[in-house]
Amino acid sequence: MCQNKSNKAKFIRQTSALLLSTYDGDIPDTIEGLMKLPGVGAKMAHLCMGAAWNIVTGIGVDTHVHRISNWLGWVPRETRTPEETRLLLERWLPFELWEEVNHLLVGFGQTICTSTYPRCNECGNAEICPARGKHGIRRTPIKKEIKQEELEF
Repeated sequence: MCQNKSNKAKFIRQTSALLLSTYDGDIPDTIEGLMKLPGVGAKMAHLCMGAAWNIVTGIGVDTHVHRISNWLGWVPRETRTPEETRLLLERWLPFELWEEVNHLLVGFGQTICTSTYPRCNECGNAEICPARGKHGIRRTPIKKEIKQEELEF
């Protein structure tokens, strides 16, 4: 919903009131409507459209999708923001893959292809990865295994 965690509660309260007063307690069914809600940006709006309405309107690009897309060279030049990455990914990636790319890369980015010391030694794509070893490699196992329920989607 938003980068600043201290604002989440405020945004949830504001959004709840707005949904009750403006949308009869439902949520908007357009990207534009969703992005008018406090704390909702492009990533959440696109993910919401897919989850709530089963309509693919764009790729939900978070920090993991942004980082991995850059590391793999899926964007023609290095991008600085997730939104910039989204626009370039949508030009390159076939539409039929838009819905699943976020789900595939978020968990992968949280567990294997992490921002600091990725687990390249455990990655099934290491042999073909252009970024292998460029960002340090985690040589010790993560102490706590991450359960599927703990992954943010």
